[in-house]
Amino acid sequence: MGYQQPAAQPAAMKTELEADAIGLLGATMQAVTHIAPAIAGFFFTAFIVSLAGITAPLAYFIGFVIVLMLGNTLAQLAKHMPSAGGYYTYVSRAVHPRAGFLVSWMYILYSPLVGGPLAGFFGFIVAGELKANWGIDVPWLWWVAVLVFAPLTAYLQWEGIKLSTRFMVITGGIEMLIVMTLAIFGFLNPGPSGISLSVFDPGQITSQVGGFTFAGFSLAVVFTVQGLTGWEASAPLAEETKDPKRNVPLSVMLSIAGIGTFLVIVFWGVITGFNNDPAAIAASPDLPALGLAHRVWGDFWIIVLFAFLNSVAAVSIACANVGTRMWYSMARSGSFPKALAVVHPRHKTPTNAILVQMVLNIGAGLAGGIIWGADVSFFFLVGLVLVLAVTVVYLLANLAVFRFYWTEHRSEFNWLLHAVFPVVSSAVLIYAVYKSFPADPPYGYAPILDGAWLLIGVLILVFLRMRGNEEWLTKAGSSIGESV
Repeated sequence: MGYQQPAAQPAAMKTELEADAIGLLGATMQAVTHIAPAIAGFFFTAFIVSLAGITAPLAYFIGFVIVLMLGNTLAQLAKHMPSAGGYYTYVSRAVHPRAGFLVSWMYILYSPLVGGPLAGFFGFIVAGELKANWGIDVPWLWWVAVLVFAPLTAYLQWEGIKLSTRFMVITGGIEMLIVMTLAIFGFLNPGPSGISLSVFDPGQITSQVGGFTFAGFSLAVVFTVQGLTGWEASAPLAEETKDPKRNVPLSVMLSIAGIGTFLVIVFWGVITGFNNDPAAIAASPDLPALGLAHRVWGDFWIIVLFAFLNSVAAVSIACANVGTRMWYSMARSGSFPKALAVVHPRHKTPTNAILVQMVLNIGAGLAGGIIWGADVSFFFLVGLVLVLAVTVVYLLANLAVFRFYWTEHRSEFNWLLHAVFPVVSSAVLIYAVYKSFPADPPYGYAPILDGAWLLIGVLILVFLRMRGNEEWLTKAGSSIGESV
């Protein structure tokens, strides 16, 4: 195939991005805000509770443990191969550059497309609350939100990684403070049943009122795994992070441990605030978080919308950082157009990649909202198309971590870290994909869309080979500290 695995560690590659721009806090918040605590904690509450009942916090805890296994895969690869390419670099080096290209190709349906549909959904939620509470009818707010958030995200990125990271730290911190405060108010206003530890009792899975089953609980677990996606987002900032071989793997594990614990407490607090009654959560006319806020905060319920605002702003930046850095790395190696490797001489940011990212955000947000509506578009594109795309990425990364340590670092190979964890987490991901896609349109179209996108990626690889453009194969797996 014109490519051979490197027999030894090559010597040094330089980056045009701003080296040593962010530390451990910035890298960790990049991952934390990509997970989007307010969205993960509030938007999917009713669905997870419908499957697991009051044991939803237990389902989240088990899902959190499985995500730690996936995070271990990334941490193990990142400590040897710091690169803006992230999974592109890891899979290219450990499996094959063509597999690495397909990982990045599928990633386009993940991080780069989140911002637009998410901004549209935020506008849709705000419009609904304005109409319900004050009779203000602004049905057009969803597309205004798309047109505001996309350029704002691009501007903050353009100005430099330090500014965009500082923005994420502030907005992400505010978001987490509000979300946790609402959960605490749920504990302080629990209703007659009080604060119950039964939410963590496995015996409650099938014995609680409402006909909950172990199968439903298991499905809740796999959906929590999907809800925690985003922890890998610090990897593409490796070339801009201080001591990346230490701080990138550490930021991955810190973000998973921190947000996993955080969301278990938040779910517990919201369920407690609904008197440990799954039926009451299911019957809530608003998102459960908004319903709880109306009850315990009265007129100050609007603070929850402010948390959503911060979450949308922060996750849009985090997702855009991931996409633009991966495209920059691919363009630098030659597998994507060279124009995407252009870096601003002063800000040290990949400007053309940022502009492409902005156009994709606007296009996905407006097209999805016009075709399906902003609410359906969000759950279709972000909840299903995204999930299937990132599953392909995680599965190939699990293969990569085994091959990398088995072939290049056999002395460090660990059966638990490099074999058992990847196999177990891969099995959960495959089960999640099998169970995730309902037949009703447009949701049933998600596997077709992802499959068509993957086929286009394969055809691009065939085209590159036919044109004799194979030089990129030897560069795709290079990282900081190694040559191109």
